[in-house]
Amino acid sequence: MRKQGMPEKGEVVVCRIKKIFPNSAYAELIEYGKTGMIHVSEVALKWVRDIREFLKLNQYVVCRVMKVEGENISLSIKRVRRQEADSKLSEFKREAKAEKLLENVAKDIGKSLDDAYREIGAILQEEFGSLRKVFEIAVKNPGLLEAKGVPKEWAKRIAEAAKKSLGEKTYEVRAELRIACYAPDGIEVIKKALLNATKGKNVEARYLSAPRYLLLSKGKNFKKVRAEVEEAAKAVEKAIKGSQGSCEVRIVE
Repeated sequence: MRKQGMPEKGEVVVCRIKKIFPNSAYAELIEYGKTGMIHVSEVALKWVRDIREFLKLNQYVVCRVMKVEGENISLSIKRVRRQEADSKLSEFKREAKAEKLLENVAKDIGKSLDDAYREIGAILQEEFGSLRKVFEIAVKNPGLLEAKGVPKEWAKRIAEAAKKSLGEKTYEVRAELRIACYAPDGIEVIKKALLNATKGKNVEARYLSAPRYLLLSKGKNFKKVRAEVEEAAKAVEKAIKGSQGSCEVRIVE
């Protein structure tokens, strides 16, 4: 969803690289339509000799807002944790799909996406926070849109689009794990950790190839599916780290 105003300090945002200089790069904050600067010292945790080794024009990156002074925005890539970046990109992709749905709704009533944002964008942002949430609510409780101030024609069309697109949708969330255990019975420790973490849950554990494992869940409720996978992944991570091992987790949607 397009956001109004300026981002807040500490906020995680999706950006697209627009210009690259020896010691800095300028990036468009996609959701805000603003431009921010990434200093070479904020690109990576290690020393960067040539910023072009890390950034390319039109590349999408996830940044943390470090400072906002007037129209000047300072950004950092290195201060975003990998899990934060993965989560933000997943959220961004879901919002992009929802925005496409809104664009189709607008076309059905002879208007453009810009018209949609002008007429109902502020209401949607203030009352629901994200476009994805708007369409999810429209499936379960379409009357709530009008109750929150969305004009009748828009609310009706959004509900129709939501039912058609999301009504029977099944979500899949995966957690990719890189596990290493140095205990004498390391293999058994890993098997037990995976078994205990998935027992009684709608989560399946799979072996890919050492040291890669997969946790997988499917369901109609995205938040529930993701929460189950995250809970299982944390349980595995805790068990492995408590048994002379290491576990890296990456959530994929």
